[in-house]
Amino acid sequence: MPKKDASYLKIAKKISSEDLSPTLEITTTILKNLGGRPATYPNTSQGLQSFIENSQGFFEYVQKANSQLDDDKKLIPDIELYSLWLGISRWTLSEYQHRGGEWEKIINMFKDSILVAKKQLILRGKIPPVIAIFDLTNNHGYRNTNSFVLEDRTAADNDDNSELEKKITDAGLVWDNESHEFVPQERIEDAK
Repeated sequence: MPKKDASYLKIAKKISSEDLSPTLEITTTILKNLGGRPATYPNTSQGLQSFIENSQGFFEYVQKANSQLDDDKKLIPDIELYSLWLGISRWTLSEYQHRGGEWEKIINMFKDSILVAKKQLILRGKIPPVIAIFDLTNNHGYRNTNSFVLEDRTAADNDDNSELEKKITDAGLVWDNESHEFVPQERIEDAK
C-alpha cells in the first residue's frame, strides 16, 4: 500500500469473511468525513496513480488473505468491497469511471478482474444464480432482458383476408358446404 494510506485503508486490512466489524468501522469513518470534502482521488495524474496503487493493494490484500483462509472462508472480491477498500462508494467509483480516458480504462480493467474471479465461482456453483444475475446486472453492465413485441395484427389480417378473398373470387371458386372446401363455381351450378 502507498504511504499515503487513509485510516480506512488500515481498517480494511482487518476485513475477514467472518468478522464484519472492520467493514462497519470503515463505513462509520467515511460517514464522519462526508460533506464538502475534496475527491478522494482527484482527477489528476497523481490522483490516478494513487487510485491505481490502492486498487493494486486491494487485490494483493485479497490474494494474501485468501492464501491463509479455508476455501469456505475466502474473500470474494466484489465492487462493493473494492469501493469500500478505496474509501469511496460504488457510485463514486462509477463517477470516476465516467471521467473517461485513463480513468475509464483502468477502472474497467479492475472491474473486469473482479468479474473474472466471480465468474469462476459462479461457473463452479459457489455463487447462487440469483445473486450472480443481480451482481452481473448491477455491477458489470450485463443485461438479462426478455422482450415481447405486441402488435395489432387486425388491420394486417383484414388486408390479408381481403387479398385472399379476391384471389378466390378471381379464380372462380366458391365454398361448398357439403364438401367443406372451395370448388369451381361451375361444379355447384351443375349440381343444381
